[in-house]
Amino acid sequence: MGKEITIIKQNGKREPFDMGKVRLSLIRSGADDKTIKRVENALLKRLRNNMTTSRIYEIVREELKRYSDKRSFLRYNLPLAISKMGPEGFAFEKFMAEVFKSYGYAPVYVGKKIAGKCMVHELDVVGERGNEKLTAELKFHNSRSKKSDLKVILYMKARFDDLINSGYYGDMIPNQLIITNTKFTTNAKTYAKCAGVNVLSWNFPEKHNLHDFILKSGIHPMTALTTISGKAKEFFIKRKVVSCRDLMENDKEMMRANPFIPKKDFSKVEEEIREICRLAGKQGVTPPWEEKN
Repeated sequence: MGKEITIIKQNGKREPFDMGKVRLSLIRSGADDKTIKRVENALLKRLRNNMTTSRIYEIVREELKRYSDKRSFLRYNLPLAISKMGPEGFAFEKFMAEVFKSYGYAPVYVGKKIAGKCMVHELDVVGERGNEKLTAELKFHNSRSKKSDLKVILYMKARFDDLINSGYYGDMIPNQLIITNTKFTTNAKTYAKCAGVNVLSWNFPEKHNLHDFILKSGIHPMTALTTISGKAKEFFIKRKVVSCRDLMENDKEMMRANPFIPKKDFSKVEEEIREICRLAGKQGVTPPWEEKN
């Protein structure tokens, strides 16, 4: 590639450009070898020194959309769609509740208060599946460069222990999860492993991570829609409509009540919703962490 290119990460740090990271993200999206090569060549032509990672991501999205099938683009665009569910975390909590439901967790509650031995705790997502009782804390970040640190793990470990000491789980198997839509720091992951705390982030563990969990659920965020504006998405989020499946199955009337979607665009929006739901696939059966391979 000639002279080494330096890029600027979202946290302001500079580092050498690594095409391997771009290639890995394209492989994870399901793009084939021919498409990956085309996108890489197009990116190299547009790459400039001191370019931001956000701009690189935008270029790859543009080129992938040009050369790839719709399913690969949808998968590549997933982390950006998730990050647009903010600024508050309640939309992400509602979305993840739908993801858990798709795997057979029922009932599933968002923001449920549970009495521990020492105090009452409000858990982001609570549910049951067979003989498993789920209690999950979600850490949402708008910026994909933001990480959840050791303090998060320490805090939640204490809360989870209080629930265990109260006898809340009874004879059921506790599944205590800390989930972030971005990453955990190295110290956070090290402590979590040592202390026996289950953590799930976008790319951790290497297999059966949050990326896999969402993709295999068949649930896709409403914020992935390209036929509606940001204000239209905010309208849905405020009314706790967060997935395309939710829009397709339950909230067509709400879509037509959205003042930020012109009537002339209804059919186009409905078509995109159906297409995304089709590409997202069937709902999950087995959570990734329960798979044998």
